[in-house]
Amino acid sequence: MNKQHSRIIGIASIAAFVLAVIAGLLIPDFCRAVECLGTIYVNLLKMMIVPVLFFSIAASLSSSTDNVSAITIKTIVLFIIMFVVSFVVCTGLWALLRPGAGAAFTEIEWEGELTELSLSTFLISLFPNNILSAMSSNSILPVIIFAFAFGIAIRSCRLEKLAGTVSSLSTAFNKMLSYVMYLTPAGVFALMSNTVAGYGSKILGTAAIYIGCAYLGCLMVAVLVMIIPVWVICGITPVQYVRRVYKVWIMTLTTCSSAATLPNTIRVCNEDFRVPERITNLVVPLGCTIHMCGGAVSFSLLAMFNMQMMGMPMTFGLYVLMLGLALIINMGAPGIPGGGIVIGATYLSVLGIPITFIGFYAGIYRVLDMAYTTMNVCGDISANLIINRLSAKDVNTVPAPEE
Repeated sequence: MNKQHSRIIGIASIAAFVLAVIAGLLIPDFCRAVECLGTIYVNLLKMMIVPVLFFSIAASLSSSTDNVSAITIKTIVLFIIMFVVSFVVCTGLWALLRPGAGAAFTEIEWEGELTELSLSTFLISLFPNNILSAMSSNSILPVIIFAFAFGIAIRSCRLEKLAGTVSSLSTAFNKMLSYVMYLTPAGVFALMSNTVAGYGSKILGTAAIYIGCAYLGCLMVAVLVMIIPVWVICGITPVQYVRRVYKVWIMTLTTCSSAATLPNTIRVCNEDFRVPERITNLVVPLGCTIHMCGGAVSFSLLAMFNMQMMGMPMTFGLYVLMLGLALIINMGAPGIPGGGIVIGATYLSVLGIPITFIGFYAGIYRVLDMAYTTMNVCGDISANLIINRLSAKDVNTVPAPEE
């Protein structure tokens, strides 16, 4: 997809987003009827995830001369630093604002079950006995590990013809992905209008404080943990950053899925930010699975809000447990079934906090997840830019000129 087409799709997606909000409020029945178009769009994106990821990673590694292990270690360390800083910033904000103090909510019975947090279960899930089964279920982390091993094996055996074939397949699947991207405005309208039709003015009721804090925390993390570091380290100004990332924001706000946004995230990194594919194909897929700055906002707010609401004291030991548990859950989330609501309930339970809030939390989670997913993906993009600057000596890391 050329830049002109990409820009047209971006403008059309913004227009679709605005129209979706208006339509969701004025003609909710119609918006519910066209929800299927949004589902089809997300399914097409998810269909492309495994082939695009697998062949992009394998092609990058099979022909790469970079020190892959060094880049991977730097990436994981940076992910941990960004998560910890995000968590500390947000807990400081909640301690200052005390949004949960005196809060009241309508108790809604939650019928879900807690999930068992097991390191062994998570590790086993990374190495399935059938890689095709993992691919069919879109289990991203096992696919990434398999693609890493496959690409390194091709390079070690010096199979140049096979490396060329893998590279050609990567190009073909990325071309197919560009065809799907033309459907973005329609997908944005269908998904966002249905969300607005479902919630309407309800999100402005008793949930306003919680939702407002979540979005405020995400804004702070975006500025302090992502935009400013990228500006200082990579020389990309906030205006340049936002002008290139907004296309990803539209996707995350409507799909609430880092995985569904992943192909577009990779494309923005490669085309708009000019990060070499050999860096992006290593950092971004890994970030999609274990790097979740939005999770730092989510878990810190969930714990602090409930503790303040119930008058529970904060101790240093409990704070360390909150941070460590949130980090582990976020990095292990791909192996934990049940989604954000179940994980949130499990988090409170392990901390010894009653989970009576979860029924209410489940009712507003979709609106919260829009912000959290956006932060997760922005964190991946920012980390990719920083790793590119720190790792590539001969790579052009100067921002692309504004057009």
